[in-house]
Amino acid sequence: MIKSGRVKSEANLARQIGISRVRVNQFISLLKLAPEVIQKIEEIGDPMPKRYITERKLRALVKIPNEKQKAIIEGSLGK
Repeated sequence: MIKSGRVKSEANLARQIGISRVRVNQFISLLKLAPEVIQKIEEIGDPMPKRYITERKLRALVKIPNEKQKAIIEGSLGK
């Protein structure tokens, strides 16, 4: 919604959907994960059969290089 211009900022988006601006920022930061990591998570499905990974762990991954992200995810999934 921000990218398309339907809302001007994270704060406006948060108000529109009824969550905090911090929570919106957390979701947006997850979009910075390596595309391969996002794909692996999608392959697991929703809901996950087990809690292989958590959102908190994923947020920490955003701060590291893509190759290391992929290695950590694959290790978490036992592959």
